[in-house]
Amino acid sequence: MTIWMPDLATRGGPKYLAIADAISDAVSSGDLSPGEKLPPQRNLAYDIGVTLGTVTRAYQEAERRGLVDGEVGRGTFVLGDEPDAASVFVSSEPTGTNVFDFTHATPVAGAAGKKLARTLAHIAAQPDIDALANYQLETGLEPHLAAGAEWISRTTNLKTSTERVALTNGAQHGVLVALMSVTQPGDTILAESLTYPGIIHLAHQLGVRLEPAPIDDEGLIPEQLDELCGKTKARALYCMPALQNPTTAVMPEERRRQVAEIARRHKLFILEDDIWGGLAGETLPPIAAHAPERSFFITGLSKCMAGGLRVGYILAPDDHIQALRTTVRICNWMTAPLMAEVARRWITDGTGDELTGWQRRRARERMRSAERILGKFSPTIHPSAHHFWLELPSPWRGTEFAAVAESRGVRVLTGETFVVGRQAAPHAIRIGTGFPKTLADLEIGLEILREILDTPGGIGPAVI
Repeated sequence: MTIWMPDLATRGGPKYLAIADAISDAVSSGDLSPGEKLPPQRNLAYDIGVTLGTVTRAYQEAERRGLVDGEVGRGTFVLGDEPDAASVFVSSEPTGTNVFDFTHATPVAGAAGKKLARTLAHIAAQPDIDALANYQLETGLEPHLAAGAEWISRTTNLKTSTERVALTNGAQHGVLVALMSVTQPGDTILAESLTYPGIIHLAHQLGVRLEPAPIDDEGLIPEQLDELCGKTKARALYCMPALQNPTTAVMPEERRRQVAEIARRHKLFILEDDIWGGLAGETLPPIAAHAPERSFFITGLSKCMAGGLRVGYILAPDDHIQALRTTVRICNWMTAPLMAEVARRWITDGTGDELTGWQRRRARERMRSAERILGKFSPTIHPSAHHFWLELPSPWRGTEFAAVAESRGVRVLTGETFVVGRQAAPHAIRIGTGFPKTLADLEIGLEILREILDTPGGIGPAVI
């Protein structure tokens, strides 16, 4: 292990970037040679007087630049000279910022890349992979549809068959094509009064009216949904019974049964978005189990396996599957066969279960930190979610709190983002815990939010 120590005296900007720049300069000058082991993070933090989280971010930045490689239990080692820009793999991560971004409800990154490399190598070794490079006339190969049916059956216990499954480019695309299949401009659709923003934007683009359906801490309220159906003559209902976004509510089985009965009575189509279901690990039967003839069960792999795996599946009623597949063709013809093949392999060879288990462990680890840091403010937390909901204490308003948080380097989404229609937005924020690269980053950001919440605020300037 080297005794190298960065000199930060003449370096400005965020400390973690200064340390990463120092590593880069040392590699270029030869002060750090290929194969040398950098000081343990905790030791270096103590020696130069910074936090452990700062050193962790610095080493991650150096790894992103291709300067070092770290292995749990072994340490961080120098790879060699800083590579030319043309040889560096494109990264979507911003550089030169010191912002803790909690605005995204995404899975934790870091586990899927090595699995993807192995799977792609196995695919490339096959003697004939032309099928993965060709147009798919039926929007998907039979084995890829079968994998979707297997995934739905495994995670929900629903009876499935390939004849009822459509392949999509993720669940968001699935919601789009399901809406296009059952609605026309001017139709009314219902959604939970606080809902996933994607459905709000889709409804606007398709020219359909979106009406809010009242919810409580267990999701849709059946009695009020029934009344709303009678008033609006709605065509469809969009809902998330498992780990609802943004509230993380899980709808009890009896309510799911009641929602299905209401849909039958009012001839309402149900768009059941189960994108979080595979991660939640819930054993409750979905609404689609109680009203299969009216339900479009929509799911995907991005939340529980890898965000870049844009493969989704819809389990549709028998008499709507062909119209649904036609709509898929209209939108984008087909899901990329290579991605669908990766998904198939991960579903069938155990990789998907391994990644899902890894995501659940990371989610629970991060939610424990959230509970420890913000617990006294009573956040609504589900241990398997990658986001949680926090109603702000008085006198804070959502927009004011978000502005103060932004000034401190923390980004959050306020209740306004999730409100359906023109109802008053709750003074609340959604905090995404999966997007920060490390647990240390998450905890630093949450501690900043706690400091803000502990400080009296939320009162605007006096005016005459």
